[in-house]
Amino acid sequence: MALIHEPKIFKRFSGVRAAMTLRGTTNLPYGFNMSLSVGDRQERVAENRARLARRLGFAPERLAAGRQVHGDGICTVDDHYAPAESDALITAEPGWLLAISVADCIPVLIHDPVRGVVAGVHSGWRGTRANIAGKTIKQLRNDHRSAPEALQIYIGASAGGCCYEVGEDVASAFDSRYSRGMGSGKYLFDNKGAVLDQILACGVPAAGIELDPRCTICDPGFHSYRRDGAASGRMFAVIGMLPSR
Repeated sequence: MALIHEPKIFKRFSGVRAAMTLRGTTNLPYGFNMSLSVGDRQERVAENRARLARRLGFAPERLAAGRQVHGDGICTVDDHYAPAESDALITAEPGWLLAISVADCIPVLIHDPVRGVVAGVHSGWRGTRANIAGKTIKQLRNDHRSAPEALQIYIGASAGGCCYEVGEDVASAFDSRYSRGMGSGKYLFDNKGAVLDQILACGVPAAGIELDPRCTICDPGFHSYRRDGAASGRMFAVIGMLPSR
């Protein structure tokens, strides 16, 4: 059985599946790793990805994962899709499972049940500074006529304000309410709070947002690059519309 957490907010939509993978307790330090670039065996990662896709009802070859670069690029996934540099994926095509790779950065999963479209967003502090979540919501509105008030959104487990230590350079890039000084030029940064406010500013109602409070740094059930460094695997946060039967 794949090691996953399934957000509650999408449960009432029978045609949509979403999940965030967990670290697991075997094959440590990699665990249930989804990354091909952290030193884990390639065949094991391929099998982990296939297990995840099948568990959710998708063909493994229809799992789409871009090359994330901590930017604000957004890619549309359809039958012509090929992996490219992007930090957000959007699809209106059933059968595709969008994957966002994280190990402290924020995964944001979005579903518009009215227009029939889903999206996945990767928002580390650089992505948050670029407002990648807000830009994705804007593109959903422009390309699919998605109304913000119709969106259902999951902000996943990620580095929390309890543990996410940053320097003056990061803290000063955001409003002071997102950082708490520790002295010696160090701050605890609330990236989740910043992303939540960006989504609310787009007109998405609070009732349409599920915020996962768990911190990947202090919760050993998740991979954390901040905690484990090079010995960290990666999780996938995924969302997709089931293929027609």
